[in-house]
Amino acid sequence: MTGNLRLARRYARALGDLAHERGALDQVEQELARIASLIQQDADIRAVVESQRLSPDVKADLLARAAGDQISDITRLFLRLVVQKRRERYLADMYREYVSYADRMRNMVEVEVRSATPLDEEELARLEKSLGAFTGKRVRIKNVVAPEILGGVVARIGDVVMDGSVARRLARLKETLRRSRLEHVG
Repeated sequence: MTGNLRLARRYARALGDLAHERGALDQVEQELARIASLIQQDADIRAVVESQRLSPDVKADLLARAAGDQISDITRLFLRLVVQKRRERYLADMYREYVSYADRMRNMVEVEVRSATPLDEEELARLEKSLGAFTGKRVRIKNVVAPEILGGVVARIGDVVMDGSVARRLARLKETLRRSRLEHVG
């Protein structure tokens, strides 16, 4: 684990502990999502974050205002701490680590589900239910369209991949036929 990831995880956990204690996990996550998105998409905000000339107080105030009027005290204080420690360039990493921490607190897991076409609400609900039974956790599905799989789905939960794609089934059938032909020839 790199030092930056370790640092981001430490800040995210401290924020997560406080947000969980105050019943604000979801609110803080939404606020951090807005901030991370602004930094990524808005060149002016990114310039503020990267500037070494602005004081930490000015940066914290600008980031808080950019995030919206209804930002919580928890997030406002967190931003102030981050910029005072000159760690603002790691805010996107802190956000990702916070989401991961908050998901663990909610007993939730994100599952990437690749499908040839976008899944409809009914298919997503069925998958959430079956994957929830498999993992023993609440499931949030991130549907990624991947036409190359032809049909079916490929689900990734962390390092575990469940491949129910048509492309995989065809590859297995091809291998079976190839072995069958070799057995008959020999």
